[in-house]
Parts: sequence; structure tokens; C-alpha cells
Amino acid sequence: MAEVSKLYPPPQVSTPRRAPWDHVEELCNKLDQLIAMTGGVVPYPPGVPSPPGMPYPPGVPAPPVESLGWEPIINKLEEVRLEIAELKVAVSTTWEAKPPVELFSEPINTAGTISTAVVSWKKGKRLFLFVDSSLNQAAQIQPVGNIKNSVLGSVNINAPLNCAANSMLSVGMAWDDWINYVGATITTIVAPTAGVITVWAVIQE
Repeated sequence: MAEVSKLYPPPQVSTPRRAPWDHVEELCNKLDQLIAMTGGVVPYPPGVPSPPGMPYPPGVPAPPVESLGWEPIINKLEEVRLEIAELKVAVSTTWEAKPPVELFSEPINTAGTISTAVVSWKKGKRLFLFVDSSLNQAAQIQPVGNIKNSVLGSVNINAPLNCAANSMLSVGMAWDDWINYVGATITTIVAPTAGVITVWAVIQE
């Protein structure tokens, strides 16, 4: 069994996960403004005519809503209601890890750099790279990202991490590392003579 080397846990929760609650506060402020706009409206008693734009007493026909000037308020209330409904779905959705995706699994017997495949991170919230190496030499794992579904033209994400011989390594992507596609490069300074190295990606969405 391979020896487990230092693990790099996923990053701490950062601002994007708290963003929906900022949105809730914004919607509440909108509702407060609407309440302030309508709070000063007092229905007139029966028999007393009310001016245009004010609620009419029971039994007295009122003009159409449009003529009372309520249409913008009703439209705004409907807009807020729809935003809250969408937000409720987003906040209540359970985050669930997808099955691991194998990006690379081969023996390496030369010194140099090899690229893995890439995985789509378009819809995921978090991404975790897991490396299992039985190579008898150390390897450097460099996470890379791309806006295209290709390792060609990709850019480095943070600094490379050392995976010792016959060991395992984990890399948790931070929120600020988000990009459409993620993979890795594997660099060996000394050519291994035995072993296989495997890289998986696990996405939470």
C-alpha cells in the first residue's frame, strides 16, 4: 500500500458561498422600501371621497389599479417574489460530490513533464484533485486551468506540489481558482523505473 504523504485539505469557505445571504438582505431592503412607500396610505372612512391614488372605502367602486399609480409597486413586488423564489431553490439545493473522474493513470519511465486530461468545472462549486503514485521517484503536480476543453494553452493554478515516491497527494481548489476546465501536469526530475501514477478529479455541485 502506498504511503500517505501530506494532504492538502480543501480551502476554507469564502465569500461566494455567503453571497446568497447578501442577496437576501438586499431583497429585504427592497421590501422595506415598499413598506415605507405604502405605510402612509390610510383608507378614508365611508362617505368621505378620497383623492386620486388613495384606497376607496368599502362599497365605493374604485378606479382601475393603473390609474391609482399602484402598477409600479405591484410589478416590483412580483419581481421581488420571483427573486426570492429562485434564491430559495439555490440555497436549499444540497451540494453533492460527483463520481471521481480519472484524468491520468499510466506508468512513467522518463524524466520530463506529462499532461493529464482536463475536466469541466463549469457547473461545480468545488474541485479536488487526488493523486495516487506508486512511482519509485518523486513527481511534481502542477494544477492547470483553461477556458477551452484542452490542456493545450492552459495556465498554472498556484504553485506545483511535490508528491513523494510511493505516496498520495490531494489538492483542493479555492474559489478564486475557478476556471472552466482543470487538469494537471506531472513532472519527474529523475526518471522512475517502476510504478504508476493516477490523478482523479472530484467535483462538488
